[in-house]
Amino acid sequence: MAPRSNLIDEVLKEQQTLKTPVALFAEEYDSKSVRDRFTHLIPLSKPAPGEQYAFEVNLDACTGCKACVAACHSLNGLDEDESWRDMGLLIGTRKQPYLQTVTTACHHCAEPACAEGCPVLAYDKSPETGVVRHLDDQCIGCSYCILKCPYDVPKFNFKRGIVRKCDMCQGRLAEGEAPACVQACPNEAIKIKVVKLDAVPDRGSIIAGAFDSSYTRPTTTYVSSKPVPSAAKAADAGRIELDHGHGPLAWMLVLTQMSAGALITCAVAMWLNLLNLNHAAITSGAALAAGLAGIALSVLHLGQPLKAWRAFMGWRKSWLSREILAFGAIPGGGAAIAATCWLGNFEWMRLAVTGTAVAALVAVWCSVMVYVDTRRPFWSLKMTAGKFLGTMLLLGTALCSVAWSWCGVGLLALSWAVALKVMFRWVLSLWELSRFRLALADDTCAWHKSALVLRKHRAHHIELRGWSLVCTGLLIPVIIAGGASVPWLLTISLLMTTGSQLIERHYFFTAAAGSKMPGN
Repeated sequence: MAPRSNLIDEVLKEQQTLKTPVALFAEEYDSKSVRDRFTHLIPLSKPAPGEQYAFEVNLDACTGCKACVAACHSLNGLDEDESWRDMGLLIGTRKQPYLQTVTTACHHCAEPACAEGCPVLAYDKSPETGVVRHLDDQCIGCSYCILKCPYDVPKFNFKRGIVRKCDMCQGRLAEGEAPACVQACPNEAIKIKVVKLDAVPDRGSIIAGAFDSSYTRPTTTYVSSKPVPSAAKAADAGRIELDHGHGPLAWMLVLTQMSAGALITCAVAMWLNLLNLNHAAITSGAALAAGLAGIALSVLHLGQPLKAWRAFMGWRKSWLSREILAFGAIPGGGAAIAATCWLGNFEWMRLAVTGTAVAALVAVWCSVMVYVDTRRPFWSLKMTAGKFLGTMLLLGTALCSVAWSWCGVGLLALSWAVALKVMFRWVLSLWELSRFRLALADDTCAWHKSALVLRKHRAHHIELRGWSLVCTGLLIPVIIAGGASVPWLLTISLLMTTGSQLIERHYFFTAAAGSKMPGN
């Protein structure tokens, strides 16, 4: 007689034939071809001329699960601390309550600022699909595209020394398969669609909390059945954080501007017949040494310094390439000055110094435009030109006064240089202080957030600059009194002034308050 099976045995036997929800989903997934799985989420044909691919994000379907972030990271083989897609949060106010998660990646703009600013042409906008692709093997790691992008999309990879970004998984799209983020989203909140380039509006923020970037014309579209309140903002909009300090660039800017100012001062003094051949040679030599040191230090900023020779390639559209080419003329000018000095011809040397000074001035103006072109409020034309040209005149006259005091230039030329230096020092410092106080008090000021960053993180730097100004002022009557110690006092004053400008250039970068998408 067969043994009777109890209920437990029957349940266990039945369980062995059941399929879990995961198994059922996998079976359904495998029963369809690759092209049939996500055909409703991607275009079935390539864009026509005048069209391109673009992301479409349904805010109503986005829950902030970060499946898109994980899929992008995994499929593209990103490093542990690297991410090409991010998740942010929009919040409202008490009068207009609102809460919405937002997924963001590269917007593959119609007029990408990253491609316009790259000095080595390491960005390529596909003429067929419109996808903005980064060419890793071309990149020198200058990070200028990071400053240019109003969404903070390109990310610097410290391990590789280059910048990398989302390419819309163009390889998958070419084979008719959905990008990683599109395929991974459980609610199908991300789609790829085709948009007409002439229909991409010259609009500001593509979503609340983003930077006004009408000049890039982003193609990503965010849709929702409920309107985003006008008062909505990114949940992290109030975070007061420092940007990257870019130490080598701070040194480069200060030293090259010192060099340009000294060359201009030397040229003017030569035309006024305040210097002889030997004095002009010493002064221009000191100026050239400062400029060449600054140029050499700038290479340390690059992630791929051995590829720095490529930086001229984007001169047609990149201010950074133009700046590099302009500074590249300074060594040639130095050679001309050395040749005319060796020949002992004062007239020719005066022309060589003047020509080199003009090239240096053009280079400083290119430096101004490098940062103005990023369109950050703290780097406006008025602010940046005031700082850079002020530093040029201040440190240039300071360097000349030191050189002239040590080589025994006449009292008239020395007094003229010291007087100009003192005037520029006080005018520049008072102008910067007044602008800072006004921005701090006015929350509608374009760079109010930068002023808050300075107050929170760099207040001691501002105090240090103030004390430097006071100490420099205390040296003035001692210098005027004359004596054998004047060269030493002027040298100390130059070092203090240079240190003060290095501090200013440091927070020029760290307080820039770069724009970004929510949560990026």
